[in-house]
Amino acid sequence: MSKLDAIYDKNGFIMNLGLERITALLSYAGNPQERLKIIHITGTNGKGSVSRFIYAILKEHGLKTGLYTSPHLISFNERIIVGDKKIEDYELNRLSLFFKKIILTNKEFEKLGEPSFFELTTAVCFKYFEEQNIDIAIIEAGLGGRLDATNVIKKPILSVITNVSMDHKNILGNSLKKIALDKAGIIKQGSLVVTGEKKAKIKGLIKEHALSLNVPFFSTEQVKLYKIKNLYNYNGLKLTLNGIKLHNQAWYQKYNLGLALLSVEIIYNNYKDILGLNIKEDLLKKGICEFNNEGRFEIINYKNSTLILDGAHNPGGIKSLVVSLKRAFKNSKFIIIFAVMKDKDYKTMLKRLSVLNGSIIFTGLDNDRVKDIKELESFSKKYNYFKNTFCSKNIKDGLDLAFKCKEENDLILLCGSLYLIGEFKRIVLN
Repeated sequence: MSKLDAIYDKNGFIMNLGLERITALLSYAGNPQERLKIIHITGTNGKGSVSRFIYAILKEHGLKTGLYTSPHLISFNERIIVGDKKIEDYELNRLSLFFKKIILTNKEFEKLGEPSFFELTTAVCFKYFEEQNIDIAIIEAGLGGRLDATNVIKKPILSVITNVSMDHKNILGNSLKKIALDKAGIIKQGSLVVTGEKKAKIKGLIKEHALSLNVPFFSTEQVKLYKIKNLYNYNGLKLTLNGIKLHNQAWYQKYNLGLALLSVEIIYNNYKDILGLNIKEDLLKKGICEFNNEGRFEIINYKNSTLILDGAHNPGGIKSLVVSLKRAFKNSKFIIIFAVMKDKDYKTMLKRLSVLNGSIIFTGLDNDRVKDIKELESFSKKYNYFKNTFCSKNIKDGLDLAFKCKEENDLILLCGSLYLIGEFKRIVLN
């Protein structure tokens, strides 16, 4: 276990929004983030996939590319990647001690308070990327935008807002307008912004905020990505790409791919000389083929049965998941293993899952934030959402129950939280 894993065990879920502590922490470290070329990505859903699409494409073009995402599924090291290598434990230990020393030796933090887990790990990421002398960094926001620790970035080369839907209402605001404006807080003067948001009013708010800062605004409405048989064609601002193969079967991934391709095109059109980037069709296609985002419509074979793992953890994510399942597995029956965090809109999530006409198993997790399984069971039975409703103490018991209940051609779906997917991989798949 790395020192950051130990910190995560203690206060990984403590939320302390604001930029004062991360600003001070990085200032004492020489502000490494200011010497990085950064693509900053936020959004309610899809930001992890968009980040990984862009990362795979730029890496394939020979750029030394850094990727910072959250949360991790099994080990913290997954969050910080350069090239194809996760950060090593000894680097995590060294850099966590470096920043801990800064916190302990500067009285400013007595007033500001100790940086949170996410603030500390974000600082580690920036320092590590600077030391690795990367060409470009792809930074995924943790929560929201305006007060997220990653928003210490003063001037990204591109800000990306995937979409806006209702999530974290108690933190970001109880309306789409408030959430959109919070996420638009990552837009900075002297930069560029692109969004995949399709709702006209919300897209208009993001555009209005960008133009108020004299920031050029782009939208996926300006380009087309369409499917012919099993291949995609992309008609961009200037770029045309035909015959794109995408291995992930999720219907929603085409929107993430379209946004990623547009983002890469914008970067190429505006920064190709600075980055030494020369876009090539074969490398674009190869990067897309190598795209991998574990726990997002991930299909595996387990005990001669098909399991679908999807970390959809809010109503918007569940909606996209259900559409993808109905398209990819027509007429199939599902046994759902479900866990969700207490702060999520589980009522809407379960209502949307009910259209699958399956059975559901509510499972406990080794996580203090998980919603009580008996409450989930009671709510589902009240509305008769599922054919059968069960509870299990943990993921292993939940899987055993699923296999006892399933008929020959039933599919097993794990969803509701990335923490559920992480426990499955860590405990069941070892």
